[in-house]
Amino acid sequence: MRQKSLLTPPLVAGAFLFLLLGVASMVAAQGEVPVASTCADCHADRVESFADNPHSVLNQADHNLFGVEGASCASCHQGAAHHVEEGGGTDTGILAFGDDVDPKVASQACLRCHTNTHPRFFTSEHAQAGLACTTCHKIHQPAHGAVDLLKAGSVMTSADPASKLDPASQLCASCHNEVLAKFQFNERHRLQEGVLSCVTCHDPHERATRARLGGFKHQQVCMKCHTDKGGPFVYEHGSSRVEGCTACHDPHGSPNRHMLLYQNLGQLCYSCHIEVPGFHTSGAPDNIRFGQDANCTNCHSSIHGSNFNPFFLQ
Repeated sequence: MRQKSLLTPPLVAGAFLFLLLGVASMVAAQGEVPVASTCADCHADRVESFADNPHSVLNQADHNLFGVEGASCASCHQGAAHHVEEGGGTDTGILAFGDDVDPKVASQACLRCHTNTHPRFFTSEHAQAGLACTTCHKIHQPAHGAVDLLKAGSVMTSADPASKLDPASQLCASCHNEVLAKFQFNERHRLQEGVLSCVTCHDPHERATRARLGGFKHQQVCMKCHTDKGGPFVYEHGSSRVEGCTACHDPHGSPNRHMLLYQNLGQLCYSCHIEVPGFHTSGAPDNIRFGQDANCTNCHSSIHGSNFNPFFLQ
């Protein structure tokens, strides 16, 4: 039996009317909505750079918040009407997106339009750390000035490791220096060579559990490139399904082969497999058959998973 929708026609009509009234009340509160040409009297440089910006679409009446031709500035800068009436100044209550603005308030202004693309931003690690959209994005710059309107990283010399990165990764590295340092190891993902970017694996707008890529979610990201390691297998390696690839690998870089957490493979395996068959440890204490120096994958060759053997022997 088909379930009846909870959104009956009267409810839909009521919700639409409520939205219209909300926009109407906002327009009324703004008074006469100022247009970009008015803002250009004082902010000519900002308005000029904005002309080649994807947000300039807000100058069209059917795209901006107020339905007024040229009202792009007022769509984002709340309180613009009062600001103009008072002759300008930062004490007029206009939302100027400065450093003294509550990051949540600044991001809420952006999310009035970008909620569909970034619905979980306020649950992200960046938002929880007190960052706003404008921490990473420079809204007024021309579109050709930066990818996705990203702010440029700090001024770097050619000797700076981050100078070879793509713009998104450079911006990430300006805060995450400890992660950038790992990409200097010989065993690493090829970030400097442009094979991938930080945002290839991480979505900076996603909730914290996705940003950290823990457990099975991490494996899903890795499998985009390493499809042969993902299975499905008849016999799964439990750590890959529960803890994810990072149970054994440091994805940013490591001094160990294959970006492993331990130099000796036996040490890595024994960090989980404390109990092993007796023949692995038979012999005198100084003559253990398979100690921490053993290369376990000599026998357990299908360590990521197997379709033939529950002990990954083939």
